[in-house]
Amino acid sequence: MGRLTVRGRLTLVYAAVFAAGGLLLLGLDYAIVAESLVSRSTEPTVVQAEPSPGGRSTPRPAVAERPGTTPDGVKDGVKDRVPAIAAFAPQSVLDRYRAQVLYDLLLRCSAVLAGAIAVAALAGRLIAGRTLSRLHRITETARELSERDLNRRLALDGPQDELKELGDTFDGMLARLQAAFDSQRRFAANASHELRTPLAIQRMAVEVPLATGQVPDHLVPAMHRVLEACARSERLIEGLLLLASSERGLSERRPVELPEVVRRAAGTLPADWRGRVDVRVRPAVVEGDPVLLEHLVRNLLDNAVRYNVPGGTVEVTAGPRPDGAEVVVSNTGPVVAEERAERLFLPFERGNGRRLARDGGTGLGLSIVRAIADAHHGTASAVPRAGGGLTVTVVLPRERPAP
Repeated sequence: MGRLTVRGRLTLVYAAVFAAGGLLLLGLDYAIVAESLVSRSTEPTVVQAEPSPGGRSTPRPAVAERPGTTPDGVKDGVKDRVPAIAAFAPQSVLDRYRAQVLYDLLLRCSAVLAGAIAVAALAGRLIAGRTLSRLHRITETARELSERDLNRRLALDGPQDELKELGDTFDGMLARLQAAFDSQRRFAANASHELRTPLAIQRMAVEVPLATGQVPDHLVPAMHRVLEACARSERLIEGLLLLASSERGLSERRPVELPEVVRRAAGTLPADWRGRVDVRVRPAVVEGDPVLLEHLVRNLLDNAVRYNVPGGTVEVTAGPRPDGAEVVVSNTGPVVAEERAERLFLPFERGNGRRLARDGGTGLGLSIVRAIADAHHGTASAVPRAGGGLTVTVVLPRERPAP
């Protein structure tokens, strides 16, 4: 059995408090009525003698005169004499009478109390639901938030109570987080941009001597390694710039033919791979940035080709879905553990667990894919293929979802 929710616990508290009060009131009523019955049935009864026709006196019960009657029991010309029950009834009959009265009192009051407790529980549940509705709003917003939509705010209305204070505090925290993430993204973009110039200078300083034959033969291999390092650094910087721009969101949106994007990206593959990539597309239109979408597909293809096995293949499909469109890229690469598939979308994460590149990659390919998908309000997921490799699926909405 699962634990009770806050609403359930508040309902039980309301019902328990009402039940305790009702039981206390019922107990007091029971004690008062019981004491009254005992005291009334044991009051002294006066027995008067009444002459009989034979001249003998026979006892007759005294009469209890009701308030407002005359001494002889006359009220508005009508005799109002009530014989005292105790004059003739034995004590056992009185005890049974008292017990029956108390039993009826207890039974009927208990039934009424049970109904009142049920009504109190229902009212308590409704009150608790209305009270906690704003808390549910905070929870739903916190669950849906990510670092890419920190501009959302709760802006809770209502009285200035504890929940309103919690909502305002949550909004303040979101504002601080948004400022921190924006600062981080600006730093990454600015740093990447500033590093491009010195890298270009270093590459030119090595390429010119190599082209003019001014480098001794024993230093040529070292110079080529410097050029490879510069090229890799430039690819990493380009990836960081693309990642930072994707995380900032889209500045403009327009209809994009997804099959055309896939064909253009496939045309950039190395010549030796173009015959081993199976491209199957169907007409599909999404709303977004065509340049970023082409980068998305290109990174998927580059990742599928780079992390493949000799003689392997790549399959690319793109087409419509009921809620938009999708791009699926599958390769025949090495075996990837299922628990590591989702971690491949983290920056610099690889399927073999190493963070240093041994294959010329930057480790940002799938991170950029997910960032671009998020910017288009889509999703990117990966699952291992049976026998090795990975299947990456990107789902894009047909139109921008309503905020």
